[in-house]
Amino acid sequence: MLVVAYDNRSEIEIADSILEELEDAMVRTLLHQEIEVECEVSFSFVSTTEIKELNREYRDKDAVTDVLSFPMYEAFILNRETIIKNNPFLPLLLGDVVICIEQAETQAQEYGNTLNRELSYLSVHSILHLLGYDHMEDDEKSQMRRIEKEIMGDD
Repeated sequence: MLVVAYDNRSEIEIADSILEELEDAMVRTLLHQEIEVECEVSFSFVSTTEIKELNREYRDKDAVTDVLSFPMYEAFILNRETIIKNNPFLPLLLGDVVICIEQAETQAQEYGNTLNRELSYLSVHSILHLLGYDHMEDDEKSQMRRIEKEIMGDD
């Protein structure tokens, strides 16, 4: 159902068990959203320096962030039938996810989470972005947060 191409460009080693948890979180997200074709995601772990550069280049924000998502399709969730139908090749490339592992570690400590839990959440969040969800407006934000909680099993 999901092919993930990992690229660890950070100096922190990522255990296979963490990668398995991330894939599980991403698959749960696709199942929740009823995406029933095989998909592919490019998934990179980067340093604070690299994520800051990417954030500045693509979002015009000169700051470290936890995750950036680069969807292959705009509003995938609204046009999924057409996109899937018009793409006879599988797996369907959804896009790229870039996570700053150092920022994820910092946030995990701030929120009282494990690193695994924080990375799983960021994976769910990112896949939702690749599927066309956003949180720029209040209604979008509450919808996205509700979906994240359902997938993560939070109350």
